[in-house]
Parts: sequence; C-alpha cells; structure tokens
Amino acid sequence: MATESELARFRRMTALEDNDAVYTDAVIDGMIEDLGFEAAVAAVWTEKAASVAGLVDTTESGSSRQLSQLRKGYLEMAEKLNPVVDTGVGGGTFTVEIERV
Repeated sequence: MATESELARFRRMTALEDNDAVYTDAVIDGMIEDLGFEAAVAAVWTEKAASVAGLVDTTESGSSRQLSQLRKGYLEMAEKLNPVVDTGVGGGTFTVEIERV
C-alpha cells in the first residue's frame, strides 16, 4: 500500500492533479504494486503520450502550434524516469540445423 507521501510524490512526478478522475489513489497504488514506483511513473507518462498521439502541428493566420511536441515530451519523461537498460541479451537471431531422416 502506497503511503500518502508516495502518492503525493507520484502525482508531482507525473504532473497529476490531486482530484484526477482517471488516476485515483487506488489506481496509482495498484500501478505501484504491480510495476514498481519508477515503472508506474513511466507508464503514466506513456499513457499521456498515447492520449495526445493524434495531435498535429498546425499553421494558420500567421500562428503555428506544434502540438506533436507534447507526445515527444511525454515519451522523453517516461524514458528519463524509467530508462530502458540494454542488457545485451536478446534481439539476435539464430538458426538451428535440421537433420532430415
């Protein structure tokens, strides 16, 4: 069970409001228990990135908005808070010799 200070820290690290309708204390607590603190924070940033994935850059009447930067920024936060560590394992291919009888 996450403590009040952990929940507050989680909300600060993910820029969530105290009264967020989606990320309630129970949801956050479950994420922390299932994934661990850092991975749960990264998961929220990844979910935020998914929610803005459809936004596009626009230019009209001399004004431009680069809304695609939101997704990029959210994914950068996810990576900073829970970096993917290259273990050097996996990712390779191999073949197995087949002997026909």
